[in-house]
Amino acid sequence: MRLVSRCLRALDCKLMVASATIAAACLGFWSLPAPETFAGTSVSMATAVGYGGYYVADEWVPVRVSVHNEGPADMAKLVLRVSGPSVGDRHVAGAFMWPLWLPKGATASTFIDVPGFALSQGAQLSLVLGGRVVSTSWLGGNSVSHVDLVGVVSDKSQATQFLAGTSSDGTPILPVALRPQDLPTSAQALCDLSALVASVDELEALSRAQARSIASWVNQGGLLVVTGTGIVPSALGHLPISPGFFQVVNGNALANFASTGSGPGQIESTAGQVAASARLWAGSNANPLVASESFGRGQIWQTSFSPLDPDLLAWQGNAQMWTALFHDAGLVQDADPAVSDVLRPTGALSLTSVGDALEPLRMPGLSTFGLVLFAYLVAAGPVTFYVLRRLRRAALAWAVLPLLSGLTTAGIFALGGSARPAGLLMDGIGVMDLVGDGQAYEYGAVAIMSPESGSDTIHLPAGDDVLTLQSDNEPVANAVIQHGDDATTVSLTNVPRWHVRYVFSSGFDEDAGRIQCNLKEAYGLLFGTVTNETRMALNDVAVVYDGMLVKLGTLAPGETRSLNASQEVPTSSWISDYGVYNRQLTHGIGRTLGAYLSGLAAGSRANSEVALVLATSNSGLPELAAPANQRIVASEKTLVLVRAYAPVMPVVEAGS
Repeated sequence: MRLVSRCLRALDCKLMVASATIAAACLGFWSLPAPETFAGTSVSMATAVGYGGYYVADEWVPVRVSVHNEGPADMAKLVLRVSGPSVGDRHVAGAFMWPLWLPKGATASTFIDVPGFALSQGAQLSLVLGGRVVSTSWLGGNSVSHVDLVGVVSDKSQATQFLAGTSSDGTPILPVALRPQDLPTSAQALCDLSALVASVDELEALSRAQARSIASWVNQGGLLVVTGTGIVPSALGHLPISPGFFQVVNGNALANFASTGSGPGQIESTAGQVAASARLWAGSNANPLVASESFGRGQIWQTSFSPLDPDLLAWQGNAQMWTALFHDAGLVQDADPAVSDVLRPTGALSLTSVGDALEPLRMPGLSTFGLVLFAYLVAAGPVTFYVLRRLRRAALAWAVLPLLSGLTTAGIFALGGSARPAGLLMDGIGVMDLVGDGQAYEYGAVAIMSPESGSDTIHLPAGDDVLTLQSDNEPVANAVIQHGDDATTVSLTNVPRWHVRYVFSSGFDEDAGRIQCNLKEAYGLLFGTVTNETRMALNDVAVVYDGMLVKLGTLAPGETRSLNASQEVPTSSWISDYGVYNRQLTHGIGRTLGAYLSGLAAGSRANSEVALVLATSNSGLPELAAPANQRIVASEKTLVLVRAYAPVMPVVEAGS
């Protein structure tokens, strides 16, 4: 019995030890940090593409990225690899990177600009943390064409119902509801929209960055429709209609505006007075209903009523009224927008053909090669025969002729080496579209080539949208675009010798300066002054207006020049006449820029109240920056087209 008891006690002790060991192991296992494999489970990413899921493939598209982080605070980055369409023998290739700070136990949101063609091909956005991909998201949406996208700022999708059945000059309008938080902070990312509709309250609730992006977009040619009255963000200035008391007014005045037989009856309004610089379209000075005002190249239209007024929605002429608004807005547009079809291969992206003008070697002419060949034939033939015969050493011809061939070959190689460039070759062309208040929309393309393989780094302005292109089959990983708060950095690594790389960039510049014009027309002639208030010299400045081309020559920064009749040249095709005047657009890299200007002119509108000011410059565009590394630049050629519009004031002629 004692033996059995001892065995039981020993077994019980071992069970207790085993249980304690297992429990300790379990506690120890759960107290250890989670393996790296599971680290990504604490981070989740969500994306919202375009405008309610719609976008235009030939523009930059905004993507709102939200990342929820349940782990510790850390710095992450968003990575998107792009392989896009071809432009001639060049194709888009590269990787985009955006930094993103992830706070502990919170959600971080940011906007990124993505080329529309990448979305149509199926793009995958990756969130990288600690060198590992912890989350991915496929960026999908609906690419639209042959419709005008009109954004309506609202949290409710039903808020777009007032635009049902409307069109803009025959083009159907596709209204999309945009939540205020989904409005991008980049002016360039708004360019998919034909118009943006928002109430005063919704505009007031926007962030400062969003308000500034809307103001820049309108300034460059956008259309903003404000409903209701009140105070808007300072970036948008004042509205055409000031706020007033709430009242119920007769809406039949909208019938004349919409060209319909009857009006909506009584509608609610909060109108005060119409601004002196505004234009009244419907209503009266006492009860204004619709008014507009120019804002840079764009326009701000305002209604003193809500578009969701029940009486207005029930009105049969509601669709005709909004169609008339978009139609009239197009009629009074002073100048064509600065931002349009930026990523279209036949549009601004065609500027990448600047690389066709690169000259890797300054090869000697045919006459030089003919002279070398003639000298070799003479030396290897009659001269060698005569000398060896006089010396009676004809057998030496077996050694002399190979020696002459070797010396000739070495001479040709030495001649080619002397003509070889000593460093990078760089050609760049761009466009600076001045608005008139110091702002400009700038874009351009740079082509880089070197006789040696290596890497290059280019620093561009922060906020610029950038694409990298190549004309060979090198892997896309050697082109990286990193967006930062201070600059946009383009890294081209391991580029083979004699291979061309292209960098296409675009962005807004709030301190570009302006071309200040004071122009008047009288008796069919143009008078006034033009002042260069930019930081660069303007070459071959010309003013195009109503069948006239006025040549002003070169203007240094700060220089003013007056127009006179002797400078005016009648023109029926100002593009060709300006090319004759400005020879830079018909030679070398300027040919590409001249061809692009012809495309711009084909889409421009004739306006008897606005003159077009043109010039070129050989510097001054940050988007055409040279590489910042230590490699020597052997040749750097740049050419910038400067474009601006200026109002022309008519002078009342005597006796009229």
